[in-house]
Amino acid sequence: MEQIKHSHVQVRGVKLHVAEIGTGPKVVVFIHGFPEIWYSWRYQMIAVATAGYRAIAIDCRGYGLSDHSPEPHKTTFNDFADDVVALLDSLGISKAFLVGKDSGVIPAYMIAAAHPEKVASIITMGVPFMVPGPMTLQFLDKLPKGFYILRWQEPGRAEADFGRFDVKTVIRKIYILFSGSELQVASDDQEIMDLVDPSTPLPPWFSEEDLSVYAGLYENSGFRTALQVPYRSFGNDFEITDPKITAPALLIMGEKDYDLKFPGMEDFIRSGEVKKFMPNLEIKFMAEGNHFVQEQLPEEVNQLIISFFNKIISSQDINLPPTLFLSSMEEIQHSHVQVRGVKLHVAEIGTGPKVVVFLHGFPEIWYSWRHQMIAVAKAGYRAIAIDFRGYGLSDHSPEPEKTTFNDFADDVVALLDSLSINMAFLVGKDAGAIPAYMLGASCPEKVAGIITLGVPFMLPGPSMGQNITDNLPRGFYTVRLKEPGRAEADFGRFDVKTVIRNIYILFSGSELQIAADDKEIMDLVDPSTPLPPWFSEEDLSVYAGLYENSGFRTAFRVPYRSMDIDCGITDPKITAPALLIMGEKDYVLKFPGMEDFVRSGQVKHFMPNLEIEFMAEGNHFVQEQLPEQVNHLIISFLNKIKIQHSHVRVRGVKLHVAEIGNGPKVVVFLHGFPGIWYSWRHQMIAVAKAGYRAIVIDFRGYGLSDHSPEPEKTTFNDLADDVVALLDSLSISKAVLVGKNFGVVPAHMLGAACPEKVAGIITMGIPFLLPGPSVLQIIKDLPKGFYGVRWKEPGRAEADFGRFDVKTVMRKIFILFSGCEMPVADDDQEIMDLVDTSTPLPPWFSEEDLSVYADLFANSGFRTALQVPYRAFGIDCGITDPKITSPALLILGEKDYVLKFPGIEDFIRSDQLKDFIPNMEMKFMADGNHFVQEQLPEQVNQLIISFLDKISI
Repeated sequence: MEQIKHSHVQVRGVKLHVAEIGTGPKVVVFIHGFPEIWYSWRYQMIAVATAGYRAIAIDCRGYGLSDHSPEPHKTTFNDFADDVVALLDSLGISKAFLVGKDSGVIPAYMIAAAHPEKVASIITMGVPFMVPGPMTLQFLDKLPKGFYILRWQEPGRAEADFGRFDVKTVIRKIYILFSGSELQVASDDQEIMDLVDPSTPLPPWFSEEDLSVYAGLYENSGFRTALQVPYRSFGNDFEITDPKITAPALLIMGEKDYDLKFPGMEDFIRSGEVKKFMPNLEIKFMAEGNHFVQEQLPEEVNQLIISFFNKIISSQDINLPPTLFLSSMEEIQHSHVQVRGVKLHVAEIGTGPKVVVFLHGFPEIWYSWRHQMIAVAKAGYRAIAIDFRGYGLSDHSPEPEKTTFNDFADDVVALLDSLSINMAFLVGKDAGAIPAYMLGASCPEKVAGIITLGVPFMLPGPSMGQNITDNLPRGFYTVRLKEPGRAEADFGRFDVKTVIRNIYILFSGSELQIAADDKEIMDLVDPSTPLPPWFSEEDLSVYAGLYENSGFRTAFRVPYRSMDIDCGITDPKITAPALLIMGEKDYVLKFPGMEDFVRSGQVKHFMPNLEIEFMAEGNHFVQEQLPEQVNHLIISFLNKIKIQHSHVRVRGVKLHVAEIGNGPKVVVFLHGFPGIWYSWRHQMIAVAKAGYRAIVIDFRGYGLSDHSPEPEKTTFNDLADDVVALLDSLSISKAVLVGKNFGVVPAHMLGAACPEKVAGIITMGIPFLLPGPSVLQIIKDLPKGFYGVRWKEPGRAEADFGRFDVKTVMRKIFILFSGCEMPVADDDQEIMDLVDTSTPLPPWFSEEDLSVYADLFANSGFRTALQVPYRAFGIDCGITDPKITSPALLILGEKDYVLKFPGIEDFIRSDQLKDFIPNMEMKFMADGNHFVQEQLPEQVNQLIISFLDKISI
């Protein structure tokens, strides 16, 4: 179970929680029903991964750790099906096996009917073919009115029924109830929960630990979406009038599954009527199986699944269908961009905000990346591949014989600038890896991550030239191609197409290409040798046409005749996340010392954040030879360089933790109100790119974190103690704390009380203060209509906020707190009345940003947020003689309304502040407001990183 990786993927406006294990090119997507979650598939995921498949299980929107729809009560099965399709596209998966259980079969059937090109086969359990609309309603119409589905279709009924118990008890009862073989029907004076005696034990195959996992996830999500889909959306018409599924299919039914007691259900299956919709369906009945057959009898179900998959593999092509590939190739746009005196040919596909730039080697061109470009574009990225100067359709330098690797690297930088791209992922192959390494070392601010294939870290210079001359045989192709005129004469004996054919055959081998003294490199290939099976005559024609255009003048120069020209990087180190993909049969591993350099980890001296993947059958052209596998590695890496989300249990609650970066130095960000983890999105990415590990939490009671058992008793001590417990849980001995608004308070508390854990403190929006009498004095001096004073009153803010939806409340607060004046209401006003609803959002805060905040506060509510900070400021934190000795930085916007608090600006500017924090620097930002880190992220990021780089952690 520990091998299962968890992440969140943004699709169609929500973040889906994705659990994944296995690296095989064939993908199995598991879709749960109710009362299930991703965890329902734990046994199957591990089994299919062990069998060589890539297993993906999702929490459907509104379930588990996935986001709800903005309006959960309007969610439909179409949303679930469309989410799966969007997820496949986002991950670059062209076709998958679908496995659905209970209501999870319905989106599986819908996708197979509407998108047959995406479905390799389909396995379903517990429910035969049905789609939302009349077909499903005809089954439900024949059921008793006390049946659980009909009861739960009634708005409010299940909510009231479930609300009598804690979540764990509800899940316990449902698992006991649904494990039986009879329909669950309540009498008129009963509710569904009354059908289970509390003393009934759990089924023997479902442990208390399993129950706790389910309960924890349903405590997070609640039942809002789970009651909408499936129960209250069965009647939404699927809109395909004649659904038919032609993919190979398997239905697994337990003989003791209560679903077989639905009127007409068993006959629908056993009579073969179901095959009218699924002509290629096999049906397997399990004698002892109940409705949870995949959890009850996992070994038997796993065997059925894997046998079914293996049986159809030989006849089922799940690679990118040729027609889809060709149509996608047509979507690639071609242009020329003028950079540094030459026009570069640029191929491009995709419109995502994150950019991937592909850099070819020799004998390659932009077209070498055709498979990868399409895959990453489908995964939501913008893919750009260039022909280097002198290659393909790009211009030569005015003097091709003087071109160097520096030209290639500088061209990439100039291209990014020309296209207004601040940062990109670089993917380099063969000689194209070298400019990628150069930029990773010299322009780290432009490089989000580096993926290289075929060549580990190396930079041009005398040492590279010397290694080639001294350590490789003089008949080796690189040594020969370095010799002016020799390759020209060799290649000149043949047409260009034959030259490219010979090189592709030659470089596909696993041995070094060495010619005897009386031979040339082209002589090493027998003219009758066929092309590699993955490289077609059509591919060869594309290459030949482009090299006929460009010739080989620049190609001989860079790489071969410029390897020993110093690139000017004296102390190379690449801190960006990096991935090296090597084929085990790549001849490059036969270079003297090369394999040891890679496998021994010496390469990580230059690239400390490097991952290395070896592909057993891979050769030097691995991205063309094994495109699906390489695409999977690339997209997994790209998606991993995103913020990762998890929950960590500390002090009786589960804290939501967002994290990015894997540097040894840790920066922990602490939000204020109306903040959440997302408030730090700009800073997290920036410090991770600078080589730090960035961790952001939702404080207890905020965002996706648990509330305290008694939220109204939460204090700042709880928040500070949670941070300490989190550091201990993650084995982090010391960190830099970055706090904003009231998030500065626990940062200062820890700086004073736990100096051994605090390497430095950065604060924004509020100077040093600790909960207790001193804060009460500040509040006492504020106008009685000031928002902080109003919100201290129990019930007042609740009534004020309650007049509006959560999104409107957040909109008003962001507008209000962005101003430079203190928000003060008259006696006949409430704080929300201070903002006209037609007022636009600040220009740096988008509607999408607002939606994220609104969703997270809709999840958490305001119970804890009004307690801490507003109603807990007067509770003494117990620190009697506060002094913070660690390095500290205070960032304040000159237009922050906090500076208008009585005495605050004088306290800061008079240096009284340094009585408490003697090692504090202060930075004032002329146009900064209270949300300075979101308003001016680049300036704030620069201040943070400069401070971090100055101190030792």
